[in-house]
Amino acid sequence: MKIGMMLGFEDSIKTITQIAQEAEQAGIHTVYTVDAGRSATITAAAVINATQRARVGTYIVNAFAREPWMTGLEARDLNEISGGRFVLGVGTGNLHFNQLYMGIDSLKAKAKMRDFMEIVRLVVRGRAAERVRYQGDVHRIRWRATWDPTSPPPPVYMSASGPNMVRLAGEVSDGVGIGIMSSVAFVRDKVRPNAKAGAEAAGRDPNQLLFPTAATVSINRDIAAAREASKRAICKLYHPIPHPYYDSQLRQMGFEEFADQATQLVPAGRLREAIDLVPEEVVDTMTITGDVEQCAARVREYEGIADELILARTGQRNDTQSIRDYEEFFHLVSLHAD
Repeated sequence: MKIGMMLGFEDSIKTITQIAQEAEQAGIHTVYTVDAGRSATITAAAVINATQRARVGTYIVNAFAREPWMTGLEARDLNEISGGRFVLGVGTGNLHFNQLYMGIDSLKAKAKMRDFMEIVRLVVRGRAAERVRYQGDVHRIRWRATWDPTSPPPPVYMSASGPNMVRLAGEVSDGVGIGIMSSVAFVRDKVRPNAKAGAEAAGRDPNQLLFPTAATVSINRDIAAAREASKRAICKLYHPIPHPYYDSQLRQMGFEEFADQATQLVPAGRLREAIDLVPEEVVDTMTITGDVEQCAARVREYEGIADELILARTGQRNDTQSIRDYEEFFHLVSLHAD
C-alpha cells in the first residue's frame, strides 16, 4: 500500500509547495490537490514544479465545473511537464460547490459521469491524428490529437461513494477514488465488491481496478485534542448543508442516528451540540486519530484493502499556520515509507 496526501486548503500556493517538498523528503508516494478553494490543476502544476520524484494528482477535479475535452488536455499537459508523474482524479463535486456556488443542478450525475469519464480516458490516450469519437447523452467529442501523449498516459480515477456511482466507477475508470471518511469495512465490504461487479459487467478485468482511499488524519500528542478535532471535522461536513457523500458513508456504516442529529443541528448553527454527540465509534472506525503510534497502527489496518491511502490532515487547535504543523504528519509518513 502506498501513502499519499491531500493538499489545497492551505493559505498560499507557496505553503502548499513547501509542504509537498517536505512530504517528498519524508517518502510520500503521491501529492493530491483538490478543486475547492483553489484550482486542482493549477495547484498540481505548482506541486509538479516543486517536486522531483513524488507522483502528483488531483483528488478531485469537479466534472460539473469542467468540460471533459479540456480536462483531458490538461491531464495530458500535466503528465508531460511532470515526466509521467501525473494522476487524474475526477468526481461530481458536491452540493456546496455545484448548487450553492455555481447554481448547477448536479443531482442526476450518473449519465454525465459516464460520458465524462469515457471522453477523458479517450483524450488522455489519444495519439497524433487518431480519430476520437464519442456520442453520449450529455457529452460528445469529435477530435484528433495534434501529437502523441506522454507515455504512459495518466491513470484516470473516478471518486464515488454511493452504490450506483461506485458500480459506474468500476465500469469506466482505472481506479475507484474513495473519500475522505472511509473505514476499512466500508472499502472492503461495500466499495470493492460493488466496483468489481461493475467492471465485470462492462467486460473489464476487475483485478486491474485500483482503490485509492482517502482518510482524515487527526494527529496530536494530546490524544484528547486529536479526538476533539476529528469530531469537529466530521460535523463540519454538515455545514452549511450536509455533504451527501459523507452523510451517505455514515449511514451505510450504520450511524443513521448521528447522521440525523448532525443534519438537524449543524445547519442550524448548533455545532457544539453536534460535536458532543459524535459517537466514539465513528472516530475510531472512520478516521485515523491519535498520537503518531496510534495513527500508524490505524494506517496499517488499510493494508491489503486500499492500494493507496491518501491522508488528509485535520487541523488542530494548537496549529501555528506554518509548516511546523506538519511535523508529526511527516513522521507518520516516514514510518510507513521505512
